[in-house]
Amino acid sequence: MSLKMAEPRGAAGVVVVGLSIAVVMVFSLVGTALALDERYHTFEETRAELLAVAASYPEIVLLDTLGYSTTDSMAIWGVKISDNAAVDEDEPVVLYDGVHHAEEVLGLEVCLWMIDELTSGYGVNDTITAWIDDCEIWFIPLLNPEGHAVVTAEVDTTWRKNKRDNNENGQFDLDYDGVDLNYNYDFNWDQGGSENPASEYYRGPTAFSENETQIMRDFCLAEKPVLALNYHSPRSSDGDLIYYPWYWVGYGFAPDHHTIYAIASELGSRTLNEDGVPYAAYYGYATKGKARNWQYGVVGTIGLTMEILSRLCQPSGDRVDAICQNVAAGSYYLIERTYGPGLTGHVTDASTGLPIVAEIEVLENSSELLEPRTTDPTYGRYWRLLNAGTYTVEASCPGYEIETVANVVVDSTGMTVLDFALEPWVGVPDDAAGLAARVIQVFPNPFRDSTTVGFYASPGSQVVLDVFSAAGRRVARLSAQAGERGLGVAQWDGTDSTGARAPSGVYFVRMATGEPSDGAKVLLLR
Repeated sequence: MSLKMAEPRGAAGVVVVGLSIAVVMVFSLVGTALALDERYHTFEETRAELLAVAASYPEIVLLDTLGYSTTDSMAIWGVKISDNAAVDEDEPVVLYDGVHHAEEVLGLEVCLWMIDELTSGYGVNDTITAWIDDCEIWFIPLLNPEGHAVVTAEVDTTWRKNKRDNNENGQFDLDYDGVDLNYNYDFNWDQGGSENPASEYYRGPTAFSENETQIMRDFCLAEKPVLALNYHSPRSSDGDLIYYPWYWVGYGFAPDHHTIYAIASELGSRTLNEDGVPYAAYYGYATKGKARNWQYGVVGTIGLTMEILSRLCQPSGDRVDAICQNVAAGSYYLIERTYGPGLTGHVTDASTGLPIVAEIEVLENSSELLEPRTTDPTYGRYWRLLNAGTYTVEASCPGYEIETVANVVVDSTGMTVLDFALEPWVGVPDDAAGLAARVIQVFPNPFRDSTTVGFYASPGSQVVLDVFSAAGRRVARLSAQAGERGLGVAQWDGTDSTGARAPSGVYFVRMATGEPSDGAKVLLLR
């Protein structure tokens, strides 16, 4: 490993946000204190190396503190590698992360290896240079720093979770504390992991209860990675494989299964284990939570899990470099895959040319199980990886006419460009005061957190809309004001009149003074 170990000297131009070292306090029970090879990086060593990289390559490296861990407030870093790294450019994002699980230390080592290889290769290797010029490559190398510190301090080298104080006694109890971060995501959260705090698979008191998963959530929702690779290592199960989303009992494979399987299989074929055998690709189950399922189901990111090695998560130090080299060589495929095949383009307002946050739906791969795939708010850009073929694509946004394009041909090479210029709602005449108030559109639909109800009413009037359950019970009441031409929008956050979260199911939204036929059906997913 060639990353510099010296502390940085504050070179001009380095972008570093809020880095700090946390003191790790370990209390109570004695754990499994097996020796951990000194080849593995501690929190402090990781910090020093990331600072050194940022100092050495200030033009292409942004080092940012994304937040802090739940109990010990240890920094969780994001590393962006891209030309003009300090600028959010109109480019596809690829994410690599390590150490959801504390004892799975190889994920951090692979991330550091790749960071070193990419930065040192910029301007030297033509392929690496093109990747960095064309993409935004992000790393979250150490998502679980406080759990990782339990392992590197050799308090318990088999520790899996973070250090949430489950019994709130002010001490760290190895037999009770901590949350398995990979089961803490808000996608079928209540069906994965364990509800027992003593279990090493404890999913937490609520979905996204942990700072660590909130950091991943906020990052993914802001950056919308096209692809994400979550590095793991199995302590006591089979590995050398790629898990992909998903198989869902009762629903079958993921709507994008053919594309996802092809990507996972190619990633596996390019990643060799220590015997030179390619990794295999297997589906995982949608009802077990996990980062990759949340990334795909909610964000639209094709999230994958790589299980490095089999039944061993801490190989001897003399093996680590070769493992990192093999894993990195395969992992770079995800950057290559952003070049196509697939669809990309911008969605703009036809009258102003400004970008729009719109839903892009590939009808052949559509499903009510998925959150809407929406464009980037800054550029109105979308990225959708697909296999070569012919598709029907629909763009929609409240306040605009829906546009559908059939027979869109996605070639086997490159990204097919399909732009949309959406027309604002039309058909409302200037003298429309006598038209009946009505609901026009609900977006997104289905939804998980909130949805927007578009309506028409008398210009400037105050409007009340009711949300009813399928049984006809009024669940919530919304209010909003119509604009100058009678168009308006109201928000429903999926809660009932008491503020409690409404359960999953079909609901109907209609004007409080209108006819039932003037309403719209909406599907809420939890």
